[in-house]
Amino acid sequence: MNIKLSARGLAVALFAMLLVGGLGGRASADTAISACGTLSSPGNYFLTKNLSATGSCLVIAADNVAIDLKGKTITGNGTGSAITDSNIVHDFAIIANGKISNFADGINLANSGHAIISNVSSSKNTDDGIFIDGCCNTLNSVTTNNNGATGIFIDSDDSSLTKIQANSNGDGGIHITSGDNTLVGSTVSNNKGVGVEMEACCSFVISSKVQKNSGIGIELTSDDNGVIKSTISKNGGDGIEFPTFGDNMVTESKSNGNAGTGVDIGGTQWGIISGVQANKNATGVTMDCRGSTASLTAQGNSTSNLVQTVVDGPCANVNLKAP
Repeated sequence: MNIKLSARGLAVALFAMLLVGGLGGRASADTAISACGTLSSPGNYFLTKNLSATGSCLVIAADNVAIDLKGKTITGNGTGSAITDSNIVHDFAIIANGKISNFADGINLANSGHAIISNVSSSKNTDDGIFIDGCCNTLNSVTTNNNGATGIFIDSDDSSLTKIQANSNGDGGIHITSGDNTLVGSTVSNNKGVGVEMEACCSFVISSKVQKNSGIGIELTSDDNGVIKSTISKNGGDGIEFPTFGDNMVTESKSNGNAGTGVDIGGTQWGIISGVQANKNATGVTMDCRGSTASLTAQGNSTSNLVQTVVDGPCANVNLKAP
């Protein structure tokens, strides 16, 4: 998986360089935007002023469109989308450097993918902050706060999300419906519903804070997923919830003060817990064995600190502080 994602990341980076006019200066001149409208040709576009819209504002109608908001704001009337593909496949969009608010969906790539979204705030929309249908997206330094539904909803796989703020949304922080995704260096808090939900296998949450969501903090619904160097606290359900099958891991993380189980790691194959704190939850840790648990602290949980159920042989335990 890492090789695949690295290759894709390199391809995306090279594409971005081509699109914004590097590599020998052979790219065409940028096109100024001073009003809402349709971007019907590939190329680079930039805003010259703040825009207001009734309904949708900018419609991407070609592949390979880059939009530089240049620090400007696009404001709606509660309907439409600030930037949309109008339900037609137009891949390889880049959207960067500005703010979007008060639409139905802030960014709505309902039939597209392979997008790059960087240094963008899409907040206070009535539905999703960002919705992307297709796979293989890169989101960096993105804020999606106070939206009526989900902060970021991606209906596919293979996306990389870094430095995300997804807070106080009405129906969850981040929801990705398929596998092979990473969330790194991000904060997901105070959302109604699940903080971070990733379906299918092979997704990771790394160096992130997921806290004070009304439902589960992190929900990974299939096998071969991991939570690494993250803090998950004070959520209304479980802190971290894995499915009842597959190979999953939690390392160097804290899951404290959640209303449900701090770490619920099922699975009849194996699970790994290493360097983890799970304190002051309803239950500290539940896991099926066989599995491995090293340097686990689970104390002050109201029901049980550590529940291990033998399914396929015993668990291996060392350095436990889980009375």
